[in-house]
Amino acid sequence: MTLRSFACAVALVMTHGCAGLVSAQPNPDLPPSVVDCTPKPFETNVDPGLTELSVTFDRPMSAEGALTNIRFLGVNPIPQGTEGRWDGTGTVFTVAVELQPDVMYCVATNTAKGRVFKDTTGKMATNFTWCFATGERAPEDFPPHVVSCTPAFGATDVDFRLREVTFTFDRPIAPGDFSCVLQPGSGEYPAPRGGSLTLSDDRLTGTLEVRLSPGTTYALGVNDYAYCGYKDTNGRPVLPFGWCFRTAE
Repeated sequence: MTLRSFACAVALVMTHGCAGLVSAQPNPDLPPSVVDCTPKPFETNVDPGLTELSVTFDRPMSAEGALTNIRFLGVNPIPQGTEGRWDGTGTVFTVAVELQPDVMYCVATNTAKGRVFKDTTGKMATNFTWCFATGERAPEDFPPHVVSCTPAFGATDVDFRLREVTFTFDRPIAPGDFSCVLQPGSGEYPAPRGGSLTLSDDRLTGTLEVRLSPGTTYALGVNDYAYCGYKDTNGRPVLPFGWCFRTAE
């Protein structure tokens, strides 16, 4: 297996902030993050008559080029020529959609380099991807995804002496070529040269060896739109997952 890292304009996550959407309270030391979305992550039996999809950020965002930052992994329900819009607060982005009955949709933000949601100061948002279905689906019908991480998403007092970060999946992961990436706008990559990226014996938890610095923000990701090393035992790629944290001084 190999360890891959790159500075990218990234995207996606299903249960952002690990087991749920992140707090709505913005922290200027951290990248902007999605705090709500419509439809909700893993929602089933969504009305195919729904005409709009939205994402809500934890702070006002730049309005430039937002629609180009929305992608779908599979069926794309956005009509050609559609332009999204921001609400008056600059935090909610809405786009028109035309959904079909009994279809699963996976929505990705910030997946293409140079096409990223940014706040009004130019700070790039972390990945966010979520799935929903207009029909009945069991949990295992959705793609594999990260359900928890350490340090926790948004933690700001992380001990810089920490020597590993972990991320746990909802199902066993197949051995192979794992992908761990930098989130957009990130600085240093925290893994030392030759650092290890391992999978637990039960194949549910990935561990990345790190060397952290005090008073530093880190934004990491598992998989990416183009880097899909983590897969379940059926060969389905784990939805890209991004999270951020900051070490104590």
